[in-house]
Amino acid sequence: MKNKRIIVAVDGPAGSGKSSISKEAAKQIGLKYIDSGAVYRAITWYLLQKYNTKLNPKEYINDLSDIAISQIFNIDGSCSSFINGLDISEEIRDIKIADNIGVVSDNIQIRNYVNKLLREWALENSIIMDGRDIGTVVFPDADIKIYLDASVDVRAHRRAVEYREKGKDVDIKDIKKQIALRDKQDLSRPFGCLKKSPDAVYIDTTKMTKNEVIQKVVNLISKLQI
Repeated sequence: MKNKRIIVAVDGPAGSGKSSISKEAAKQIGLKYIDSGAVYRAITWYLLQKYNTKLNPKEYINDLSDIAISQIFNIDGSCSSFINGLDISEEIRDIKIADNIGVVSDNIQIRNYVNKLLREWALENSIIMDGRDIGTVVFPDADIKIYLDASVDVRAHRRAVEYREKGKDVDIKDIKKQIALRDKQDLSRPFGCLKKSPDAVYIDTTKMTKNEVIQKVVNLISKLQI
């Protein structure tokens, strides 16, 4: 964006294509993409390293005084995550992170810490950020809010394709169950629950191709340019 710093908030359920769509839109329009989920993954990795054990929801786990988190949006559309200068982009995708991240993302002190960090990152550049409460909590005054959605069947299929492209053999029925459970959990979380902002543009991507969704999002954002 050349003349105006803007904030684009993209929310939606798991598997709706938030990250991939946001990254491609960022590349095409010249926004900085920020991966909010990777921040929680990074903190989860850090705490697992620090405590060297499975995180307990009852533990006081928000001691982040000696942590410095940063991200780099790469030219190829990927996003690199760093903690205290160490690139942990691969490590935070480990299954152990997925098993413990719920404890971290449900901690209100940690959510406040992350939200403050995300807002600071948005001060210098035009950004697009995806998550489940970006338009409702993190940036309630975003220049544009977009809510991406799709049927559970379609989201499960897309997720299965992603896994298979990475060489992982998966059962789509299991993925469908996981996504349905994730939806239930995200809608009922005590803090930062999944919710569509009343002023968000709703896009049902069930019958849309990835390129069609990208183009629609790009067109919406382009209207903000002066």
